Amino acid sequence: MPAIHVERSIRISSAADRVRDSIADFHQWPAWSPWLCSEPSAKLEFFGAPGEIGHGYRWDGQLVGAGGMTIASVDDGRLQMDLEFLRPFKSKAQVMMRAHAIGDAETQVDWHMDSKLPFFLFFMTGMMKTMIGMDYERGLKMLKEYLETGAVNSKTELVGVVNFEGLNFVGVETRCSMAEIGESMHETLPAAHRVATDAGLQMNGPPGAIYHTFDPKGQQCHYTAMVPVESTRQVAGAVEGTIDACRALKVVHTGSYQNLGNAWSTAMCAQRSLKLKPHKRLRPFELYVSDPCETPEEQIVTEIYLPLR
Repeated sequence: MPAIHVERSIRISSAADRVRDSIADFHQWPAWSPWLCSEPSAKLEFFGAPGEIGHGYRWDGQLVGAGGMTIASVDDGRLQMDLEFLRPFKSKAQVMMRAHAIGDAETQVDWHMDSKLPFFLFFMTGMMKTMIGMDYERGLKMLKEYLETGAVNSKTELVGVVNFEGLNFVGVETRCSMAEIGESMHETLPAAHRVATDAGLQMNGPPGAIYHTFDPKGQQCHYTAMVPVESTRQVAGAVEGTIDACRALKVVHTGSYQNLGNAWSTAMCAQRSLKLKPHKRLRPFELYVSDPCETPEEQIVTEIYLPLR
């Protein structure tokens, strides 16, 4: 059967003992899990003593499916865990998490997973490695934030299918790597605003971004930073267009922009779970409802839309 191995690491500014204790206590996982953040209402059941063999938890939800994880062995900061999925399909995996000291107050966390796919799903091996790797990256980033600040600045709400009224826009189109998207947005969004202002166009709603293509494996992104306007016309150095009125799956994220991946993951998971078909022409987009210059980071609201057929 096709084998899957995924591993990711991060450095956390916290003592190794504290990091180990946190990882080994499943009661703390809902605060930073890259999956449970998509469905806070999922049913959770904990069992066993934290940090000891046999400690684990089970989950059951519409978006996250059903399954369980149990500590199989503990050895000097290394946790071996048995992972079992029951829904949406049955599978098993072995997970390892290790926290080892880099200094007195810095710890490296390694997260590994080994699993196998049924032979008839061999074509999904590459995609599964990519998607699980992205989940691990989000999870480790949230674990770091949780341990360094005491909380994760991210709240995701699945609103459901809505009727989007449509909008006209002018914007700036660009390509960048996933790692550079934050820095890229700092340039393209003000540029889109300047284009609209210099052209004398009346802005009509919060700015946003349309994602034309997204390549998780190559970690590349092609997007347009946009400003909604009452009417459009060709403007030098900019693109203009329309997002037609449509049905769309809507997710609202409250918190830091660095955790927006949680909202996109929730949207994609909900689309699969609810068996919703994406629009053939309209691309996913997000709207930045709050002004980050005037809004505390923990209150910043961003709306995510996946247009549907």
